[in-house]
Amino acid sequence: ISLVLIAFFFRDRTRSRRNDSGKRKSKRQQSIDDFATKTTFVGITVYEAAILGCLLLTFTTKGSIVSFETLGIAFADSYFGMEPTVAGSIVGVCGMFGVAMLLSMGKLAKIMSDFQMIVGGMVVMVLSVTSLSGLEDGGDENNPAWRYWLAMMLMYSVGYPLGHTAIIGLFSKIIGRKPQGTLLGWFATAGSAARVVFPLMSGYVAHLASINLVF
Repeated sequence: ISLVLIAFFFRDRTRSRRNDSGKRKSKRQQSIDDFATKTTFVGITVYEAAILGCLLLTFTTKGSIVSFETLGIAFADSYFGMEPTVAGSIVGVCGMFGVAMLLSMGKLAKIMSDFQMIVGGMVVMVLSVTSLSGLEDGGDENNPAWRYWLAMMLMYSVGYPLGHTAIIGLFSKIIGRKPQGTLLGWFATAGSAARVVFPLMSGYVAHLASINLVF
């Protein structure tokens, strides 16, 4: 259905070439370009460092949510005595609230900067993991179910939607009007790599140590 709708209703933009050779840049734009081309202490430009930072941010945020997706249900069974269907339903409900968060990004962008949303989202993700610390073995007899609800709500409903979406927006702003194909490919590759690396790491840690150590 999506392909049919795109084929009939989507109209791509036709880019017109402009001759900007004689056009002078504003002082503000010139200062931004000069700052972006400065070399940092690691030997790369500020622009390249910003791109690399966004790639690392999407790698870590995507990896965190993937670890929850990989072992979250098994964790609920081990420490809260939840049936997989119940734990999955909780994740689904929290995901629906996450969709509401995504739909509210436009309003949040008016009162918060991209940096504030990224930091806020990552702080909430850390709080999600912290809320699962200090659990005791023995299932639901020792660990109240509300702690699992709280962790999933913070991760799926607030932290990841807020932080990761802001990273995407910041990455697009950093690229600006430059060719985006290759850089967007690297951005997608970083997310895909996280979906491979983090589940493997989580599986090894859970197998060799304990599933609680993952969280």
